[in-house]
Amino acid sequence: MTGAPAFRHTDTGTSESTWLGDPRWALAPVLDVPALAARHDELLVLAAHPDDEALGVGGLVALADRAGMPVSVVVATDGEGSHPDASAWGPDRLGGVRRLEAAAAVSALSPRAGLTHLGLPDGSLAVRRGALREAVQRVVRPGSLVVAPWSGDRHPDHDTLGAVAAEVAAERGATLLQYPIWLWHWGLPDDLPWERACVVELDRDAVDRKAAALREYPSQSSPLGPAEGDRPVLPPEVLRRAARPLELLVADGGAQPASRTSAGGAEAFDAMYEAGDDPWGFHGSFFERRKRDLTAGVLLRERYDHALEIGCATGVLTRRLAERADRVTATDVSVRALDLARVDAPEHVSWVLGRVPEVLPDDPGPQDRVDLAVLSEVGYFLRPTELLETLRRVRDALAPDGEVLLVHWRHGTQDVPLDGPLVHDVAAAALDDLPHRLHLEDDDVLVDLWGGPAGSVAEREGRA
Repeated sequence: MTGAPAFRHTDTGTSESTWLGDPRWALAPVLDVPALAARHDELLVLAAHPDDEALGVGGLVALADRAGMPVSVVVATDGEGSHPDASAWGPDRLGGVRRLEAAAAVSALSPRAGLTHLGLPDGSLAVRRGALREAVQRVVRPGSLVVAPWSGDRHPDHDTLGAVAAEVAAERGATLLQYPIWLWHWGLPDDLPWERACVVELDRDAVDRKAAALREYPSQSSPLGPAEGDRPVLPPEVLRRAARPLELLVADGGAQPASRTSAGGAEAFDAMYEAGDDPWGFHGSFFERRKRDLTAGVLLRERYDHALEIGCATGVLTRRLAERADRVTATDVSVRALDLARVDAPEHVSWVLGRVPEVLPDDPGPQDRVDLAVLSEVGYFLRPTELLETLRRVRDALAPDGEVLLVHWRHGTQDVPLDGPLVHDVAAAALDDLPHRLHLEDDDVLVDLWGGPAGSVAEREGRA
């Protein structure tokens, strides 16, 4: 990068828990990508530099490609100015490499996509605004869905391209969406115009395509050499933000096709019990018994005041938690599951019917405080925005030194929004203000624990 942005990419930047813990994610409309594909002739992605397209909207490009939508990517500069103080690489070499990287990255997102390089000077789009405007005018058509950098991103090239795209889209009668990149680094949630925000939710395939595209930019994510000026422009903090299973865009005011339905209703889960009372195979399974033993075995306290279990099903794990807690609240979306769970259940368990996040209090009171929250085999049934809101409400209800435990199937999933590894990645980002106390994985199961009292169990008993 060149110019004088009001931030440095070497700064740590705003934490993911600050961003992902904002309640306004749950209020933003979720774009219906197949409906967008039916409405528009093409997805036209404008990028100021090679890698902007992958960082900002790589998931959208992947989903549009899967929906059969023609994709064109136009990159304004070759990004030759990203390392002005590099010890070994000059601008010519760097620009040539980044062109090759862009071709590989765009192909990873959408093998059929077209890629055009304008070759304007990196860091000088404001000076070359006239040439940039002429080039954008040549590619924008009335039926285009134009996706460009956000004009408030505080990078001079991003801001200029975003403003030009807005002007040309308005002239052509095209639809415009803008994507932030560096806002996530320098900004805070109140810096984002949430009233115009919309969200693209990514599935495993889109997340994987986006990650593959970003791996095609080693010139930006790996050192070019040993000197200070060779350091990566995309440090781990920036790449972590790009790994979210959702992307946010700022709309130009036109209504976009949106979907806010949940990933699955209670009817589907109730129907699973029509063939028997144990559709998940909890009973008689060593795998399930071992998983419950692992869940109970990693907890950091012997006793809890109030434990919350989300997605309790028939209450098999709930009974184990009830042995360790004075009070347990167990939620599930299925009426039939809770009917079975209540049979001969401990009296200090409260069974609550409802789907998360709505079943959890948005403004928890003292009676809602929990010192243990357990999400076992439930996260991948939620859409990304639902998972974020669930984690936010859990975090808000957590008592000081409270624990959040996630346990999920590690293998692939079908016909659900997410998979176990992705759920745990989201939780790691959303809960990064809590100490990460334990990570356990084997061929089948992922276990992660955040929060809890200070010190180890042995230290608290005076053994260490």
